[in-house]
Amino acid sequence: MSRPCSLLARLSPALLALALSHACAAAPPLTASTPAPAAASFTWHEWRPESFASAARERRILLVNVAASWCHWCHVMDHRTYADPQIAALLRDHFMPIRVDADARPDLAERYAEWGWPATAVLTSDARPVLELRGFQEPAEFAALLRKLVAEQAAGSLQGRRPGPAPAPANTDLVALRRAAWAQLDAAYDHEHGGWGRGQKYPLAALDELALLRARVFAAPEWQARALTTIAAEIQLIDPVWGGMYQYSVGGAWDRPHYEKIGAIQAGALESLARAHLRSPEPRWRSAAHRQRSYILGMMQHPDGGFFTSQDADLQRPDAEPVPGPEYYARGDAERRKLGIPRVDPHRYADINARTISALCQLHASVPGPDGGPDNDALAAALRAGERLLSAHREPGGGFRHDADLPGPLHLRDQAAVGRALLALHRVTGDDRWLAHARELAELMRATLEDREHGGFFAHTRDPGAVGVFAERRKPIEDNGMAARFLLELHRQIDHLPAPSSHADAAIKALRAVSDPQAIADEGRMLGQYALALAEATFTPVDVTIVGQPDDPARAALHRAALGLDDPRTLVSVSPPGARYPDIGAAAVYLCTDSACSRPIKDPARLAEAATSFLATAQ
Repeated sequence: MSRPCSLLARLSPALLALALSHACAAAPPLTASTPAPAAASFTWHEWRPESFASAARERRILLVNVAASWCHWCHVMDHRTYADPQIAALLRDHFMPIRVDADARPDLAERYAEWGWPATAVLTSDARPVLELRGFQEPAEFAALLRKLVAEQAAGSLQGRRPGPAPAPANTDLVALRRAAWAQLDAAYDHEHGGWGRGQKYPLAALDELALLRARVFAAPEWQARALTTIAAEIQLIDPVWGGMYQYSVGGAWDRPHYEKIGAIQAGALESLARAHLRSPEPRWRSAAHRQRSYILGMMQHPDGGFFTSQDADLQRPDAEPVPGPEYYARGDAERRKLGIPRVDPHRYADINARTISALCQLHASVPGPDGGPDNDALAAALRAGERLLSAHREPGGGFRHDADLPGPLHLRDQAAVGRALLALHRVTGDDRWLAHARELAELMRATLEDREHGGFFAHTRDPGAVGVFAERRKPIEDNGMAARFLLELHRQIDHLPAPSSHADAAIKALRAVSDPQAIADEGRMLGQYALALAEATFTPVDVTIVGQPDDPARAALHRAALGLDDPRTLVSVSPPGARYPDIGAAAVYLCTDSACSRPIKDPARLAEAATSFLATAQ
């Protein structure tokens, strides 16, 4: 991971100068000759109340290391920095070192996302922030910084930051907010190479989706070419041997990858490729989507259902030297397997599984399977993962635990992602059971995470064991954007029911609550869910309702055709005859906005043409 200069605040002049001097230093590469770390003379503590209580009691400085099992530079820092005897002694004698798996804690991953992995956070013994460092730290410079921190602690001058009141949003007009967000993203678009950003090239699926949406709904055809150019460039990050997309590329180009394979990236890549095929059904999209599908349904799928978290960038071996990603992934299948398989994190976290379910539903709707027919294997995998979320992650009140095996606070990211996955399963199957679970989840999310006074959603439910800055709940912009998208879609799916829904109001209030201009600017290009939510809040949705008996093949054919409509405004659902629309004695599709409905469409082959004509008026 490259390491742009950190932003450090409110340090003593000497400490600030020292921290800046090595926060911007270049990190050396990990090579096959890198020695394995020596036995450390300090202990990493778990994130639990006892660790913080011990730090406060013994006046130890808190050092929180946020890392990930797949992270290349996390391995380098373990081998080179934390194995250094001087650093180990300083951490043992003066600090409370706490290691956190970023994938296991969505709230801490969001809090420290700006600093990349590994992120190093230093806090006072009562958990007030002192400084944050980005990425790999050179041993000598890191040791010097630790000694300075110890000296300031001994002198009583180590002070933590305390946040001021959150600023009120300057403008809450949704169209104005949408335009401002899009302008920020437009400035980041790389017209030469495709994608958003010009240094590190990340596959940002939400921005691919947004570009395609703008082209179709907001009369901006230039964004279709940009979206397809970007998705084509992202294909260069797919492993040509096993499939699976690498996390990102460096040097402003798409062909210099960092080799970790992250679950969220796999889901996003699959969804982008499926959307590209829906918009422009070319063989290149289908071929790349099938490579992604093969990796997800193969190496990343648990035999009992659900999907793993990540695969390591490097081959780490306990009794041999590591094999760095560039050397390992340059080999063919047989050579790789002879060396060994880079570690796959076996956890099946709720948010990653939910995103994968949504992607598989989009694949089923948009791309023929390997045999040319509907991809029923992809749908079956999505359904198995959905059932596992219900059986293993769901709590009695309707919320979903991040880790099925661990209790703890509920996280907004999990609830929003699972909610969208439940709606995706409802859309492709027509099974109202998924919609019922989504409704229950929305009520739980609003009861436990919504700020009813000011609007918006907190990153997690209250944690009675949290102290200091960690007891102050944040409202992450992107997670609020995803939550708003879930609530908007759910509201529109159930708006015809007798009981009124206030979910759309909550969604819009959330978008306004997190719209502080400086906070939005600080997000940079990582603004896709928020920008998509603003788009969806400001266009006119179109109900696409398939009416017919559940066992009627004509209804199934119409449902399949409806899933193939390429317009982000459409909300696909099924209904029995006589419930919402009259029983005309045959299966039919009705298209409706808030002011008009189409005539019944009975022929699947005519649906796309009829929908295009009707949707042209639904601006």
